[in-house]
Amino acid sequence: MLKQGVKYKQQKGFTFVGWIVVLAIFLFFAYLAMVVTPAVIGDYTTDRILESLKQEPGITQKSKKYIWRLIENRMIINQVRNLTKDDFEILKEGDILTVYLQYDDKIHFMGNVYIVIERNKSVELLRN
Repeated sequence: MLKQGVKYKQQKGFTFVGWIVVLAIFLFFAYLAMVVTPAVIGDYTTDRILESLKQEPGITQKSKKYIWRLIENRMIINQVRNLTKDDFEILKEGDILTVYLQYDDKIHFMGNVYIVIERNKSVELLRN
């Protein structure tokens, strides 16, 4: 028989509801990572494509059409499908060639919620 003055031990640890909340938060961030990771990998790939133009011999003497074909071929090889010619701008000024890349990547998250990643990158190519 229990005495009236004795308190019961306090419960320690998580309750079932506490575990569900922690699991829901973990799953939310895991889903967010799964949705955003391909865009981050694509951004890294486009950076590599633009940086690889620096290694192209005589690039500053080539036409804009030729340079666009180089970029396009590298996008095909690296399976970059979300960029178009309109996302790039190629400017020639003397011995300096600058390639600009600007686009917005709109990623469907859930329902009517989207994640927009704004991307701006430029590469200056000097006469080699």
